[in-house]
Amino acid sequence: MDTHPIKIQRGMARQLQIWRETVSSRDQRLGWKVGFNRLADQQRLDLPSLMLGYLSHEHCLLTGEHYPASPDASLLIEPEVAILIGHDVPAGSTVAQAQAAIAAYSAALELVDTTRSVDNDIEEILAGNLFHASVVLAESRQAPGTFSREQLDLSLSINNREVRTLEPDRVPDDFSRLIIDVASILAANGEQLKSGDWIITGAAATPAPVQQGDEIKLDMGILGQTRMKIV
Repeated sequence: MDTHPIKIQRGMARQLQIWRETVSSRDQRLGWKVGFNRLADQQRLDLPSLMLGYLSHEHCLLTGEHYPASPDASLLIEPEVAILIGHDVPAGSTVAQAQAAIAAYSAALELVDTTRSVDNDIEEILAGNLFHASVVLAESRQAPGTFSREQLDLSLSINNREVRTLEPDRVPDDFSRLIIDVASILAANGEQLKSGDWIITGAAATPAPVQQGDEIKLDMGILGQTRMKIV
């Protein structure tokens, strides 16, 4: 993958210009998605940090809703821990400040569409919003003081068959550093992590391929359940 810093900078600039024109200006801001959050992936691909995309209300489904897809779409589903930010987080925040900004946790499903080839070009991947297609947030919310990674469970089922369980190495012990990184990337690009933003924190299990007709269910125990169908 071509991950030159200039390409990352240009990719984020293009992505956020689209975000300003189609999301922020239309009051569709929902939050942010994290990609390449594992250190091993960053080192393997020579990335300086995690990468960031955006979420919008327009592409957020309610639990049980349907996502329309073409029969030849190349889709993956990712079970993720979602974090609700309770107050603005500026660049340079401490670990304690980042931890205090967490208002709630929840379960989330992210659908990504890799149909369009970008030849492993990080600029095009970022400009294309990290292949994001849709997100479904569980209706339940877990207060930060009552949740830890040790309590996390995960069962991802497709058409009533369990296909993925939790991979603990994909979920950090503490999400503070991730929040600080998100705030820093946004600040470097003229934006800010704000109260009310959701962050989906990266796949907590290996992404699973899905296709038209699939019914997907996620149970993350204390973080709740959610589901969607590809139509």
